[in-house]
Amino acid sequence: MTPLACESWDGEGGGDPVIPNGFSLCKLHHAAYDQNIIGIMPDYPLIVRNDILEEHDGPMLRAGLQEVHQAKLHVPSPIEFRPDRDRLSIRYELFAKAI
Repeated sequence: MTPLACESWDGEGGGDPVIPNGFSLCKLHHAAYDQNIIGIMPDYPLIVRNDILEEHDGPMLRAGLQEVHQAKLHVPSPIEFRPDRDRLSIRYELFAKAI
C-alpha cells in the first residue's frame, strides 16, 4: 500500500504544513480517519468506532479496520519528526464527539 500524507489537525489555525502536523496512512485508513471511523489518540493508538467493531461484514472489514483497533501508529524515532500530541488530542476530541 502506498502511504498518503494525513494531517493531525487541519482546523482553524492548525493546518500548518509542518512535519509535526502530519503522518502517513494508507488510503483506506486515511479515508476512515477523515470520516471519523478511526481516531488516533495523543499517545498514538488507533481507535475504531464501536459500531464498526460490532459490524459483521467479512474479511476486509475485519482485517482492514477492526484489527487495527488499539494498534499503535508507527512513529519516527526522532521526536521532531513525530506527530504533535497536542494536535492529535484536538483531533481526537472531535472524533470522540462525532461518535
